[in-house]
Amino acid sequence: MENTWYVIANPISGNGAVKRKWNEIISILNTNKLSFEFSFTKYHLHELELVKNATEKGFRKFISIGGDGTLHNVVNGIMSQKHNPLAFKIAVIPLGTGNDWVKTYHISKNLNKAIAIIKKENTTIQDIGYIELLNSKKGVYFNNLAGLGFDGFVVNNINKYKKLGAFSYLYATIISFLQYNKSLLTIEFNDNKLTTKSLLTLVGICQYSGGGMQLTKNINTNDGLFDISIAKNISLLMMLLNIIKFYNGKIVNHKEIDNYKTSEIKIKSEDKNTFIQADGELIGQGAFKAKIIPKALHFIIP
Repeated sequence: MENTWYVIANPISGNGAVKRKWNEIISILNTNKLSFEFSFTKYHLHELELVKNATEKGFRKFISIGGDGTLHNVVNGIMSQKHNPLAFKIAVIPLGTGNDWVKTYHISKNLNKAIAIIKKENTTIQDIGYIELLNSKKGVYFNNLAGLGFDGFVVNNINKYKKLGAFSYLYATIISFLQYNKSLLTIEFNDNKLTTKSLLTLVGICQYSGGGMQLTKNINTNDGLFDISIAKNISLLMMLLNIIKFYNGKIVNHKEIDNYKTSEIKIKSEDKNTFIQADGELIGQGAFKAKIIPKALHFIIP
């Protein structure tokens, strides 16, 4: 099975895009003479079980078809199984709502182009983050960005607006801004201890989040360091006046955003209901510790 791809597809990703395009996906995989077996996810976190069963059968190459959440769960499955994660390769056919992780590597949403990338099998070794939720002692891996505060609040609201497609992230952001109160955070890293009212604190490995926003400054996906952004007194008016900068990355230079690099960070909120997200998935509330695992996984990229 080492040369056969195991395909894990989320049929409801992208408002059903995976299901609608499934026959076309199968046709292109066969045209490219890729050996594969596949499974559809049937419930939340089903990817973890599918990965575990596939690795026990000898599969070492995986294709995630769906959005960032599907990839997040495939990564968690591989990082949690008993074999060395570096023995595996992960490829992505992006058909979700946001698909932020693929933007860092310029992986096309065009099916033919995405599968051509998989066929070439060019790889990069990327860092992976690990979060320990302090209120539950639960552990979660992430491959893109994690955060506490407003971004978690947006993730908590996003499902109401996913029918709007990629625009849903921007719409949910604006609506959430009207509802959210800034949290008092205590942030510890690199012998620093900061206590500040913060809109959000982002812990990044890759470049994009929130449907294409660029909120982290000095991204390097395999330098063994997180890119930290702490957004403080940002108002709705400031966000609207600078909306283009959120998408072209220039917002990270704003005076209300501080940027740091670190391999470990601990964040606590005075409000235990403050939401925590990882790769756009709501994973907990209140407080967490994060550490980076350098050069942990092979991903297929152009």
